Amino acid sequence: MNATRENPRVSVNKLGQYLTGTPSLRKRIIHGQKNPVDPQFLRYPAAAQAIVEYLCEGRDEVILRYHQRRLLNAAPESDFDAHRLALCAEALQRCLVSVEGLASHAVASPADVELPPLEVAGVAVSVRPEVLLRSVDAQGQMRSGLLKLYFSKHTPLDERAGQYISTVLLHYAEERLEQRGPVDPRLVGVFDVFAGKLHFAPRARQRRMNDVKLACEEIAARWDVN
Repeated sequence: MNATRENPRVSVNKLGQYLTGTPSLRKRIIHGQKNPVDPQFLRYPAAAQAIVEYLCEGRDEVILRYHQRRLLNAAPESDFDAHRLALCAEALQRCLVSVEGLASHAVASPADVELPPLEVAGVAVSVRPEVLLRSVDAQGQMRSGLLKLYFSKHTPLDERAGQYISTVLLHYAEERLEQRGPVDPRLVGVFDVFAGKLHFAPRARQRRMNDVKLACEEIAARWDVN
């Protein structure tokens, strides 16, 4: 287990769940964000890296199939490792059947992992998008966007959670990508890998950002009692 975080922090995916969750789920999310697991126990980094490689290097299904075989043939070091490898391979299989058309009109490149979190109402919101997207519009102007990956086999994003996450992504993109050209909301979204669904940023977002601010105020207020 990593050291307890002193300052309020939440990942954007967990924030989406928080905004639509029950009181007990919200409490568990705060506890989990305050007491993060050791990175070695994270389940999906290998799957995320394979999907990013697929999107950024020609969108050839061979890339996903190669990594799927590699994961299935790897020798696990523990029962947890065996479960992790199987989950990652399954995630890539789900991706194979649903990835057609995913940002197919945009040029993808790995997002800058050094971008700082988004500060909202005293909470550091860790966005960490996996992919930067760029496309040329009908007027020949370069547009930019961001793609976030979401992994959960048993807890798919509902429409509301997906829209909250993509709204935060859009706000983040407009703050961080100005030097790369105007942000296109059609290039900003979160891809639920197991569900095979892409949630785009909605046009109307002021109310959702107000909800995000209120949720962060609540997280900050409850941080020291969870």
